[in-house]
Amino acid sequence: MHREPPDSEAAQRRLRVHLRLIDDGVAPVVARYREHIACRAGCSECCHQTFRVSELEGQMLRAGLAAAPPAVAREISARAAAYRPGSGEACPALAGDGTCQVYDHRPRICRKYGIPLWHPDRPEELSTCRLNFRAVADLDAELIVEPQAGWAADWISLREQLTLGPQDNRSIAEWLREG
Repeated sequence: MHREPPDSEAAQRRLRVHLRLIDDGVAPVVARYREHIACRAGCSECCHQTFRVSELEGQMLRAGLAAAPPAVAREISARAAAYRPGSGEACPALAGDGTCQVYDHRPRICRKYGIPLWHPDRPEELSTCRLNFRAVADLDAELIVEPQAGWAADWISLREQLTLGPQDNRSIAEWLREG
């Protein structure tokens, strides 16, 4: 069976369809629970973790790095080269003002983080940023969990459609450093 290279146009187009599905699913949660979500430009608490992303997303991050102004790309690359996983350092794509410098090319986890997250391997739990949903007693599971189950199914479908092999999960810094 033909394997679509992760950096091919077709693979990246399919990834963009998947990311749009996530963005469209996050928007109603944010709209309903806005007062319980601290996420804003400049809030970057979640960006101080070592997130691992797929090869497909890594290629998208590299495209974002290539599209950045040369000075910004050099800054991101330098931060990526110096990054130490698990150190609590900010993501190399994060500017000093707390904004993402490759925002349009950010991976799946960055698009989902902030709302209560559901994981198919742990369906009984939801997790979220410690700053969000602190005083919420009535989460709408249909609004929050159902779309995420769809995202998980679509991610599996995407991987099958593109005949992608095992995940090559590396940190965001690793993908940006190797770009």
